[in-house]
Amino acid sequence: MFKSLFRFMKLMGSRLPIYLAAIVLSTFGAGLRRVANSYLIKNIVTAAQTRNTENIIPLALGNFAVFLFGLFLWRTGIIRYNIEGKTAAGKVEKLVFSKAMRLPMSYYEQNHSSGFMSRLVFDTQKAADIYTSRLRRLLDAMISVVIYLVPMLYFSWELTLCLVALCILDASINILFARPLKTAGRKLSDANNRVTEKLTSILSGMDLIKIFPVGASLSREYDQASGEYFRIQKRSNRLSAGTESLGCLFDLTGPLAFLGLGIWFVSMGKIGLGELSALYSLYGSTRDSFWGIGMYLPQMMNCIGNAEKIFEFLDQEEEPEQWPFSAEPDDRAEADVMLSVRDVDFAYTGGRKVLERFSMDVKKGSFTAITGESGSGKSTLAKLLLGFYPLEHGSISVNGKPYSDITLKEVREQIAYVPQEPYLYETTIAENIAYGRQGADREEIIKAAKAANAHDFIMKLPDGYDTLLGERGNTLSGGERQRIAIARAIIRNTPVILMDEATSALDNESETLVQESIKALRSGRTIIMIAHRPSSIAAADAVVQVGR
Repeated sequence: MFKSLFRFMKLMGSRLPIYLAAIVLSTFGAGLRRVANSYLIKNIVTAAQTRNTENIIPLALGNFAVFLFGLFLWRTGIIRYNIEGKTAAGKVEKLVFSKAMRLPMSYYEQNHSSGFMSRLVFDTQKAADIYTSRLRRLLDAMISVVIYLVPMLYFSWELTLCLVALCILDASINILFARPLKTAGRKLSDANNRVTEKLTSILSGMDLIKIFPVGASLSREYDQASGEYFRIQKRSNRLSAGTESLGCLFDLTGPLAFLGLGIWFVSMGKIGLGELSALYSLYGSTRDSFWGIGMYLPQMMNCIGNAEKIFEFLDQEEEPEQWPFSAEPDDRAEADVMLSVRDVDFAYTGGRKVLERFSMDVKKGSFTAITGESGSGKSTLAKLLLGFYPLEHGSISVNGKPYSDITLKEVREQIAYVPQEPYLYETTIAENIAYGRQGADREEIIKAAKAANAHDFIMKLPDGYDTLLGERGNTLSGGERQRIAIARAIIRNTPVILMDEATSALDNESETLVQESIKALRSGRTIIMIAHRPSSIAAADAVVQVGR
């Protein structure tokens, strides 16, 4: 528990001392107010009992001044605490999101997107509660106990020890719930992940649900996952309710026990009515603090369970700047070769070899079609060219530079990619094209769209380039989405454009328009297209067969 908590707190960096100081300051201010109030009660009751009111006004004014000072400290501390806590929560969200940007493609191909969403939304929000509420409440309770016990022991150490024993009993019972609540928190996170996974699968495949009888099956799976989430949440709620119920029980029995002990101590002459009244005013706060330790510790454990989930994600191996290569680059490639692949072996983890001793040369300014049967390794070759995976054996060079000598960032600056199913964001057409190169202006966007044969259909839309697209660009046809993706690749202005079956899902008219776009690109660029349509293959200068 403490190891994970310390690690989570270290994420605050240099702001951690300020954050902790704000908690101490606010807690001390609140405690000072209550202690000042207890002394005021003691002075008033003692004055009434002895009928000596000579110094009551100066004492009252002094207590009031201390009260105001405590109020100032509390307000100052709580404002700074809120600022630092919410800033830290935002920092954790940013850490998780930026981590996602640095993970290799293999992570996303081997894990459902719901896992990342659960980490980013559910676990991050739950863990951030440590910063914004749980830790402060727990530390507040612990520090307050010390603040209140000092004057209480001064008033009557014997009665105070009896009361502390009752408070410790209350807190100990609540602490028993700490481990079950932490376990419930981790299980709740896993269950939320499964619910999110089922929900995203339903939303992503809504067209199939409309057509095929898969809806009932997916609904059952979602019901099962949500039912499991409900059962775990119900257990967690019961545990939380148990701690709160015990607190309510001690709310009733604690004052009764205090009154019984107080009357006995007064009758024995061990304490005066003034001190007893002051003790009673502090006992309620002390009991609440002990009760808070017992209640907030289990809740903290719950949040730490979510923090551990975040650390599991943050500890994932990141994509390196360069993949290690097991073979020296082959320098036999000619000067006019843009891409050279030599003796490449590759297999996915635990799978068969997809590529074995594969080699090819792609000349500068050429249009090369890569063909092969389904499963032969065409798309895998594209992933290797983009640096998504390390090679088992062999080498790849781009524009005369071996991948072993340049970073993955430099590799991807040489190659623009057009996937088989282009992803368009839920924003304007202009912004979707401009994502290809940061800082592109409107004139460059229009020029790229014209080169991709997309300008004419864009101008026919209600808002032209400012037309907002639906999710994944589903308000456009397949051919229109493909041409927007090509325009995005063009504006990137790379020497190589790699297309993964860019015309495979298009009708004849759309294919013709895309082919015209490709022809317009050939000036000064090298085009590689994974293709199986005869028309696409026929348009190529060279054909490379994969899988033989």
